[in-house]
Order: sequence, then structure tokens, then C-alpha cells
Amino acid sequence: MSGSSKAASEARDERLIAQIGAIGDQLYQAVDGSFDFDVHTDSDEIAIQELARLNNVTLDAARRTIGELEQARRELEARVEERSQRLNLILSASNDGIWEWEIDSGQVTLSPRWASMLGQHAAETRQSLESWLALIHAADRPAVERALYQHLDGLSDAVDIEYRVRNARGAWRMMLCRGLCQRDGHGRALRMAGTLRDTTEQRLGDPLTGLPNGAYLDLLLQEKLASVPRSPLSLVKFQLLNVAQLFDGAAVEHAIAALRTLLQKLRQRLPARVALMALPEHTFAMVLELDAVAELDRLLEPVEALFAEPVAIGGRLVWMSHVSGVAIVNPQEATSAEEWRHQSRLALASARQSDVGTRCYYSESLRQWERQQGHAEQLIRAALANAGVRCFLQPIVDIVSGTARGFEALMRLEDPDEGLVNPGTFIEVAERTGLISPLWEMLMDQALPVLNDPGMLARFGDDFLISVNLSSRQLMDSRLLDLMLAACERHAVPQSRLQVEVTESAVLSDPVRASRILERMRAAGIQVAMDDFGSGYSSLAQLTSLPLDTVKIDRSLVLDVDTLPRKQHVLAAVVALCQRLEHGVVVEGVEDWETVTMLREWGVREIQGFFYARPMPMAQLIKQFELPLPLAAAGASANDAAG
Repeated sequence: MSGSSKAASEARDERLIAQIGAIGDQLYQAVDGSFDFDVHTDSDEIAIQELARLNNVTLDAARRTIGELEQARRELEARVEERSQRLNLILSASNDGIWEWEIDSGQVTLSPRWASMLGQHAAETRQSLESWLALIHAADRPAVERALYQHLDGLSDAVDIEYRVRNARGAWRMMLCRGLCQRDGHGRALRMAGTLRDTTEQRLGDPLTGLPNGAYLDLLLQEKLASVPRSPLSLVKFQLLNVAQLFDGAAVEHAIAALRTLLQKLRQRLPARVALMALPEHTFAMVLELDAVAELDRLLEPVEALFAEPVAIGGRLVWMSHVSGVAIVNPQEATSAEEWRHQSRLALASARQSDVGTRCYYSESLRQWERQQGHAEQLIRAALANAGVRCFLQPIVDIVSGTARGFEALMRLEDPDEGLVNPGTFIEVAERTGLISPLWEMLMDQALPVLNDPGMLARFGDDFLISVNLSSRQLMDSRLLDLMLAACERHAVPQSRLQVEVTESAVLSDPVRASRILERMRAAGIQVAMDDFGSGYSSLAQLTSLPLDTVKIDRSLVLDVDTLPRKQHVLAAVVALCQRLEHGVVVEGVEDWETVTMLREWGVREIQGFFYARPMPMAQLIKQFELPLPLAAAGASANDAAG
């Protein structure tokens, strides 16, 4: 190659290199992420022009790809934003907050929603795991930690646990914590995240009243007892006994609104920091930092006085009835929340045994009463299981004719260890527990056959009565008459030889209904007697309004009547009144001859008492009981009777 050709070739190569370098310089813009340009060249070289066109095609394809990616990014961001909004809406509607635990740093991020649930500043909160766990109730924290670390270690599929946490106002809230762990390709935990839901209303709230419930009361009691030093403390419970009256004839929503209004008024009469809590069976509780009875009385009297004010509902006025019980905790004595609540239950149960409006304070005597009640219930259940009900008979003597007008069937229980148990030990418990009916049915199956027993017929004739007692629970049982008629038919005895005895207290619970039931009994041939007349509160109106055959005058009017002239006047007046109303009269509790002669002078014929016979089994009665000589004339002397 000649020198000139070589020089020309080198010059051309240099131009090509320079032109390629110029194209390269233009392409450096793409290195910075800019593709919005075209490659230009003024070269006449076909290869250089082709290289420029190839780069422009590549740039154009890159621009299209970038545009498509940008569009996809915008669409993805829009979808993410939409889903985030929907998630936030769902979380807000469901009362949920969000938490995230970064495993390596140990930091927990909590959403503004979580902060607002706890009454804190509603900014995103970032804190250590320990700070988060420190807010949890001490009794719940171990279970929460266990749930977190079990899932972190792969021992559970998810975190799902409920716990109590204190909010900024010092109150306890219930939280449901759920979460999942994110792991890398090697299974290493990176973070754990999930939701927190406030379940306080479901777990610690009473849906009917909107007040805190028994679970909240347990938290409060535990907290009060754990405080050091411990303040004087009293747990007060009161029970509304006739809430059903609010719902009688009124729309349910109106009755609930009336109850809530009443409770709100009650809340306003309490000290501002005292919470009112709703318990089952329309019972309400409060914890007071007092232990002096006088101070408690002063605080509770205006609160309970609210129930003397009628509740307006549906155009009518309803007065509420209540009882209350108080359990005072000695600051120097160790006790538990369970024991404290139990003491308050005993105090409230004792108040229910008394009059409406009674307030009862817990004492150790109530514990003894509870033991006795429990023992009595076990005696009853054992007697029912082992046929341990025994029928004792006490004669009702006609002193004029010297005959047995009838026999009262009295219940006794036979205990293997204690022997025969008198009814005073178990009757009240039997009525309260609903066990009186099966006991009574067992008694009836022993009492009715007495009417057909050959020994009884030979000794006392074939027209005496069997008299059985009815409790208030039995009297209001719609099946009672059918049960009695079926028992008479089963034992082949006429209803006319059966007499039922009811007390005034049993009748007064619902006089109209009781009168209807007793009238049906008399229509079926069963005789009706008013038992224990004159004991406690007596209503003379019952003597005229109830369908009665006989009035049995209680021994409380007879005791010491021969030495107390004023009592004589009362007893004589009651006897005369019953006679004028043409009721049969039986005087109970007669124990001496002087009382017998006095009653005879007043025209009384029928007497029941220890003077003639104590209650005894039928076999013993047939063998030992001797009928008295007739007192044919009023005013007969002791010598005449002895003769």
C-alpha cells in the first residue's frame, strides 16, 4: 500500500472512531436514566448511519417499555391506594388498629388508630416491644408473650390472643391481637404484623344497661386488693326485685330505656369516681373506699331512696323494689376477689330473706348460715334419693265428742347420722331450692294411705281427715290440683277426706290467683284451712275474701294465755270472729288443761297440741294415743273431765 493510501485509510479510521465516539457520548445520557433523545450523526458512512438508526430503534423501544412500566406503576399505585383506603375503611369500621414488630431492631410500630383506642395522642407510635408489653395486665402478659414467641418459633400458625390493657384514663380495655410473621427465603423471621381490635364492649360491657359487667368488677376488685397500702374497701350490691314490672305491658325498647334512665340517675347520686357495674339477675355493684358502717349508711341512703321514686313508662308509674348487701374488707386481712364477692353474695342473699328495702352487712354468722343451708340441701337430696321422707301424724281432737276430727301429716327427714330431722331445719331450704314439691309428693304417698289403714279405721273411725301443708311455691303451681286428684285416685281415697293448709304469707304473694286456686280445690271436694293465723302480720280481710273451711289459730296467740289477760282478749276476739264468719276453728299449740277449759268456755271444739299428743309415726299413734273423754258441756270442771 502506498503512503498516500495508508494515510487516507488512517484518516478514515479516525473519522469512524470519532463518529462512533460521538454516538457513544450521546448514549451516555441513557446511563443517567434519560431515554428522551435520538442519536444523530453526519457521517456518510453507511455503517455509522446504520449504527445510529439501530440505537434509535433501541431507544424508542426503551421509551415505549418505560412508558408501559410507568403506566403499570401508576395503575399499581392506584390499586394499592384503593386497597389501602378500603383496608383503612374496614379497619376503622371494625375498630381495629395495626401493629408491626421489627424482629432485628425490637421496635414495635403502632398505628394512630391503636393510639386513639387507648386515649393516647393519635400519631403513629414507635416503641420497644417491652414498652408495649408493659401496658398489658400482669395476669395476661405471660400468655401474650407466649403467643408471640410460639408463632415466631414456628410452633403456631398465627397469633390470636385476647388480653387486658390499661388506657390513658386508667381504665381497663380488652384487646384482641392477631398477627402473622414474614420470613425470608431461608425461613428467617423478618417482621411480625397484625391487627388489634377493641373488644371491651363485648367482653367488659353489659349489653342491656351499657354498664361495665362482672368481668370488669373482677378486674377492679383484684386491682383494689393489690394496692399497697390498701385503702378501706366495701363491695356493695343491690338487686332490683321487680324489674319485670317495667316490661309488663310496655314495648321492650321503652322498658330498657326506662331502666337505663333509672340507672343513670343512680349513677349521678354516686361519687364521681365510683363505677356502677351490672351483674346477672338485675343486680348492680359498686366498690367504695369506706369501711365504717355509719359512713356507708350516709352514702347509700340517698342512693337507695331513688327507688322510692316511681319510674314513668307508657303512661303509668312503676315503683321499684330492692334489697342490698355489703361486704367490708379489713385492710389488715389477706383476702381474694373471689372471697370478697362471695361475702357480698351472702349479704345480698340474707337481705332477700327479709323485707323489701333491707340492707344487710356481711358477718361470720352468715357463713355459718350458708353452711347450714348447704347441709340442709344435702339432707333433702339424700332423703329424696333414699326414700328418707317420713310422715308423722298429730291428732286434731274434738274435745266435745272425744274423737279425732283429723290428723295433720307432718314431714320429717331421716338422716343415717343425725336420725330424724325436724322441718325447721330444711323446709325453708326446700322451698328456696324448689325441692319442696318432690318432698311433698313423697309425704302424700305416705299420708293418704292412712285414710284406708285398717288399724287407723279400727281406732278412729272412717270419717277423719288428713291435713297436709302447702308452701307458697306449691300453691302457685298450676299442676297442683291435678297432682292431688291423681294421688287420691292412686290411693283410692275420696277428696272430701283431704284438707290442705295454707299460710297467710303464701296467699299474700298473689291473693287473687291464690283465691282462684283454692276455690277450684273446694269445688273438687278438698277442704281448705288457713294455717298459723295470728302469727306475724295478719290480715282480717283474708278471713272474708278467701274460700276457707277452717281457721287454725297459731300457738303464738295461745302461749301463756292463761296468765296474760290482754292476750286472752285478743284470742277470744279472734275465736268469736271466726265463729261468726262460720269458719271451723282449730286452736294449735295447746299444752295445758287450763287453756283447754278456757277454750271450751268460748265454744271451741277442736284442739291440736302437745296436751293431747306430739307428732308421731302412724304405728306409734295407733298403739299409744288415747282419745280424751268428751267435754259435753261448756264450763265443765277439771274434776268432771277427770271423772
